[in-house]
Amino acid sequence: MLLLFQFPFLKRIQINLTDYFSKSRMDLIKTKKFRITQSHFDRAVKKFKDPKHQEWIKTYFPFKPADIELPPKDTITFNARNWAESIWDEYINLCNTVAEKPSLDPWRTGFYKFFGGIDFKFIDHIEAILLEEGAFPNSGDVKEKKITKPKKPSEEGWVYLIRNRDLHKIGITKALYRRMRELKADETIFAIQCPDFRGLEKKLHSMYDAERIHGSEFFRLNDKQVEDVQKLMNKNASV
Repeated sequence: MLLLFQFPFLKRIQINLTDYFSKSRMDLIKTKKFRITQSHFDRAVKKFKDPKHQEWIKTYFPFKPADIELPPKDTITFNARNWAESIWDEYINLCNTVAEKPSLDPWRTGFYKFFGGIDFKFIDHIEAILLEEGAFPNSGDVKEKKITKPKKPSEEGWVYLIRNRDLHKIGITKALYRRMRELKADETIFAIQCPDFRGLEKKLHSMYDAERIHGSEFFRLNDKQVEDVQKLMNKNASV
């Protein structure tokens, strides 16, 4: 899977739930199944005061009804927002499609006009709608549900390319959403998920060692080198 994003940094608690759940093969999580519909989407869109923002979401944020597992309010799982992953799936696919468009394509330039801000604000609005509706359960309102975890946790992780001013950082993480919030990049240029993420990072660091800022993961890359990094990342992305 590949993904390109610029992440705003909302003041929310973030944890790596993969690490959280991998402590045991059998864990207990309290959730409530909920059907999110087109009505929820439309009401969340209307929370934007700027009509241009509303139109951007309608154009670039694909939505389809889905059953989601909602955790109790004011819990670690709630704050981590893993409940929103299925909502993001279609949007991530669209982002990948945008990346394949020519840089001057009108549809692509329109996407980047509000990309990396309005999209995350939209999740805030969806959460607000669900809270207004009382969709999130209280801790005592749901039964414990057993989650069976695989014997061996997946070794897949993310390799990302970000920019801060004139420097680029090539790094890895297993929790992309949380990491991007922590880094506060000027721009997240590219990110891919792959099995040998550590090996790919090492290879990229070696290839551009001459451009590396000593003792760091930051590089002075030109436009051609940035393009080459993305091509290699894309080649190694999980299908």
